[in-house]
Amino acid sequence: MSQVDGKGHSKGVTWRQPLVCALSTVVCTFLAIWAVVAAPVPPAPGVSGLYIAAAVYVPLALWFGVWGSIAGYISCVFMGFYFGYSLPFVLVWALADFFEGFVPLVVYRKLKIGLDYRLRQPKVTYGLTALLLVDMVISAVAAVLTLTEVFFITFMVAIAVLVVQTVFENRRVWVAWLAFGVFVASLVSGVFGVGTLAVFGEIPVDIFPTVFFGWIFGDIIVLSTIGTALMVLLTPYIQKTRAYVREFFS
Repeated sequence: MSQVDGKGHSKGVTWRQPLVCALSTVVCTFLAIWAVVAAPVPPAPGVSGLYIAAAVYVPLALWFGVWGSIAGYISCVFMGFYFGYSLPFVLVWALADFFEGFVPLVVYRKLKIGLDYRLRQPKVTYGLTALLLVDMVISAVAAVLTLTEVFFITFMVAIAVLVVQTVFENRRVWVAWLAFGVFVASLVSGVFGVGTLAVFGEIPVDIFPTVFFGWIFGDIIVLSTIGTALMVLLTPYIQKTRAYVREFFS
C-alpha cells in the first residue's frame, strides 16, 4: 500500500505510474512511426532525422522516472515491428530509446539536480520558448524537404537560444538540461541505436557516420525545441500531481 506525504504526493508505486506509462507509450508510438515516415534517414528503416518521440520520453523520464524510460522502450519496439524488424533485433535496438531517457534520469537523481522551472524572467523565457518552437517548424520543413543547410542552421539556432536562456533563469537547471537532457541523451541513443543496426547487419558499416549523425542531430533538434517547451510549460504542473516520481519508480 502506498502512503501520502505531507504535500499530498504518494510514496511508493501506485496505479498512477503504470497508467501514465501506458498512455505515454501510445503517444510515443504514434509519434515515433510518424517521424520515421515523415523524415526518414535512408537507407535505415526506422531511423528519423526528426524523431519527435524523443522530445517526449526524455521529459517523461525526468517527470515519471523509469516509467518514462519504459514508455520510450516499448514505443520503439512497436515502431520496429511496424517497419518489419525481427523480434530479437527490436528487443535490443529499442534499448537506445530506453537509455535516452534513463541516462539523464540517473544523472539528475545522482547529482540531485532539481527540476526548478519557476521562472525568474517569464516574459523572456516564454519568448525564447516560442522562438524554439518556430525554429522547430522550420527544421521540420527542412528535414522533410531535405534542405540540409537550412536544417543545420535551425540546429545551431536552437542550441544558441538554450545557451542564452541560461543567463535569465536557474543556471544549474538549464545547463543540466542542455548537457544531459539534450546532448548526452542524444549521443547515448545514437551510439547504441546505430551501433545495433550495424552489428545486426541492418545497415552497411560504411554508412554508419551518415545514419549516426542523422540520428543524433535529429534528436538534438527535437529535444532542444519541443523537449525544452515541454519542460518549461508542464514541469510545474506535473510536479503537483500524485503521479510525479521523485526517485526512480516512485
